Amino acid sequence: MFFKKMMPALTLAGTIVITSACGGAGQPKAQENAAPKETPPEPVTIELLAGWKIADEDLEQIFYKPLQAKYPHIKLNVTVSSTNNNITTMVAAGTVPDMIIMGTGNMQQMLDLGVALDLNEQIKLQSFDMNRLDPIIVQTIKAFGKKGEIYALPYGLNYDALYYNKSLFDRFAVSYPTDGMTWDAVVELGKKVTRTDGGVQYRGLAVGNMVRIASPLALNRFDPATGKASVNTEAFKRAFQVFQSIVSIPGNTNDKKNSDELNAFLYDKTISMYPYIGLFHRMGEAAKGGLDWDLATYPQFPDKPGVYGEADAYYLFVTPKSKHQKEAFQVISAVLSKEAQLASSKKGSVVTPLVDKEVREGFGKESEVLKGKNVQAIFKHRPVPIHNNPTKYDATADGELNSRSLQLYGGGKDINTLIRETEDAINQKVEAQRGK
Repeated sequence: MFFKKMMPALTLAGTIVITSACGGAGQPKAQENAAPKETPPEPVTIELLAGWKIADEDLEQIFYKPLQAKYPHIKLNVTVSSTNNNITTMVAAGTVPDMIIMGTGNMQQMLDLGVALDLNEQIKLQSFDMNRLDPIIVQTIKAFGKKGEIYALPYGLNYDALYYNKSLFDRFAVSYPTDGMTWDAVVELGKKVTRTDGGVQYRGLAVGNMVRIASPLALNRFDPATGKASVNTEAFKRAFQVFQSIVSIPGNTNDKKNSDELNAFLYDKTISMYPYIGLFHRMGEAAKGGLDWDLATYPQFPDKPGVYGEADAYYLFVTPKSKHQKEAFQVISAVLSKEAQLASSKKGSVVTPLVDKEVREGFGKESEVLKGKNVQAIFKHRPVPIHNNPTKYDATADGELNSRSLQLYGGGKDINTLIRETEDAINQKVEAQRGK
């Protein structure tokens, strides 16, 4: 998601020249030399690798405009990661860029690859005020360091919400979801809007995935003491039970086992409620296709009120081998200025990581897509810091949790057995990876 290099102005004091002629003293005459003009900074191009495609209008709003306004000598050249051209291949080829954009889930990978510079020095040199950032996000960043390292800064936050199709609720004469609902209440509401009508099966509640459901509980995947998987717990069982309660609603599943949920909600318009991460960037197109939508707060656990999940953000990394570390951090500075964040927030381009009330309350006010929507729902609940033992094998564990939870479709397996088998499978995969 600083100060332009300044040359010290050299002002020469006026000199007094005394002249004499014909034996008489002349009048003093002051001569003042004008200060030399400030030397403009040399143009710099920063190479940035983005972990995903960022819409052109968002690049312009979030990055290019703020950079042009504050540091016009810095040009940003953005490359989108692909199968054949990504940070892993770049490291192997010795062509690492100056900056990288990745999410929280890729933080450990950046550290393992050695492409994340500790930004503390630049933060100090450029007087960047860390107190402007959401402290939960800062705590999440620091969880990946051992001595207070700051390996990245966020330019925007991800968020969770309960999106819903107003037309389906109207058709079935059921009240819309409201902010502050628990998972149990949302499941019960989902039952009321799961039905067949006109030969079409309408599903009341999408399930998303197991890891997303468990996110508010901030659970370690591995035991810090033993390094072994630790998902066969009562806490993880709660998330499995929520998952099971959703897929057990009669008529709420199909043979695709949730793989079609996003399109079914956005475009087919056959799912009434969709608990998910940020979707505002998809809603313009969906609305053109006839989706009449709104949102409420993400479903919560009763003992975790006001919490939607672990903190997730879009991070800007500076690489250790960059020859332009100062300028790369100036990119971060420009993007995180209040002016830039307020403009982006109003457009709905990014959810700000700043704690600034004006910036948050301005979210979506200049967006036609978000006009009249309950967008402040995304700020009513808060994230929690990431679990306290993130590891390089979390992605392996999450993959097993999500894929094996699909066995709950159709009541195919007992939860206790499934969790035990999932933990065993994670340990086996991690051992295989460690052995390579």
